Amino acid sequence: MSTAQQEGFENRRPSPSEVMYRDLFELNPQPMWVYDVETYGILDVNESAVRHYGFSKEEFLSMTILALRPEEEIPVVMEAVRVIRAHERLFTSGMYKHRKKNGALVDVLIQSNIVYISGRKAELVLATDVTAWIASEKERRGSEEKFKAIYDNTSDAILLCDDNGCCTDLNDAARRMLGYETEDLKGVCIKEFMQLPAKIPFNVVWKNFLNGEILNGFMQIQRKDGTLIDGSFNSKSNILPGLHMCVITDVTERLEKKRELMASERRFKALVQEGADLIAILDEEGNYQFVSESCYPILGIEPEVFIGTNAFDWIHPDDREAVLALFLKISEHRQIRTEPFRFKDGKGEYRWIVTTATNMTDDPAVGGVVANSRDITDAVMKSRALEISNERYRQQNEQLREITWTQSHVVRAPLTRLMGLVDLLQTGDAGGMPAETLLGLVRSSADELDEVIRKIVRKADKVQNDGE
Repeated sequence: MSTAQQEGFENRRPSPSEVMYRDLFELNPQPMWVYDVETYGILDVNESAVRHYGFSKEEFLSMTILALRPEEEIPVVMEAVRVIRAHERLFTSGMYKHRKKNGALVDVLIQSNIVYISGRKAELVLATDVTAWIASEKERRGSEEKFKAIYDNTSDAILLCDDNGCCTDLNDAARRMLGYETEDLKGVCIKEFMQLPAKIPFNVVWKNFLNGEILNGFMQIQRKDGTLIDGSFNSKSNILPGLHMCVITDVTERLEKKRELMASERRFKALVQEGADLIAILDEEGNYQFVSESCYPILGIEPEVFIGTNAFDWIHPDDREAVLALFLKISEHRQIRTEPFRFKDGKGEYRWIVTTATNMTDDPAVGGVVANSRDITDAVMKSRALEISNERYRQQNEQLREITWTQSHVVRAPLTRLMGLVDLLQTGDAGGMPAETLLGLVRSSADELDEVIRKIVRKADKVQNDGE
């Protein structure tokens, strides 16, 4: 209400109709205002509009209605006002965008009517903020569209039933799965194709379902041609009052593959559990997924100890890098074979093993890298013992060659002198050297020869003792 009108109320007693107008306008919980259709200026505004839009009453009264609209919608407003100007009486309504003082845009439902104030043509506007409603409607429609997309395009059978278990609707996947035409299934009770144990009546099962006691599980379903399929179902009662939904997935092929896989696993375990080799399955990071029971007699470790651990943590640090580098090539080569490496056993000691790894990650019966390992510790120890023995013989031969050299060189010198002195004594041609001197030289050469022989004997004894 304008300032002049408010002053008029204060200077005279208002009529009952004016009081009613004032109450309906000022106390209305929805934002309301009056604007001049010629100037767009706001003539009056109620408190609800002040609270909702954030402008003070003074700010409202200094504005035009164009200030409440985003710029792109101003031409729409001007066209709407042009239509109002052409009529004497006109009620209008419509959805528009409004702008609050803080700049936030809201969706509003506008309902308006032409009024006259002091002979001036104006329009009384009631604005209802429907932003939240539009958002919820959009979300609801989005949910409906998603459900429809799933309903129409999923490979799972979706059946909607009434309280008696009779089909009221179903998707194309249900028709294909069950072998019926859509119209053939409508109104048919689902007990017609559900295969229940003979001792369990359908009405008991259905009652438990309606009470929320059966939500999911497995069941056999009979198709129109009499063949049976295995179905995994998820159900929900009362998705709407009196409407119940059941989603069925055909798992026949999956269960058959699972049974084949289980049979394959049983055959595999039968082959490996009693073997002499250590057989394990690793993932691509080298973590144990399966270990044969032969690990206990070989390593003294129960199979379950390995599960979840990494194979490379059990390898000797000095051998780990080389084995890991080879293992990383398993994606390039279907099978690799390691050089002998050390592997920790249950006593914390290291056993020598050699491993052949085969990449079978693409085989659903295995799903990993099969490592076939053989304990070669005894062979390695024997090989090392042979190497040590060969080294000992080599050293003995070296020492024997040294003794032979000593015999052929060191012994020869005193022996040659001794033989020469004997010749001098026999011929008597000593060049005037006294016989006592010659005998002294003979004695000295004999002593030297004796010492050399003693050294040879001691060395030969040492070689013999080292070889034992």
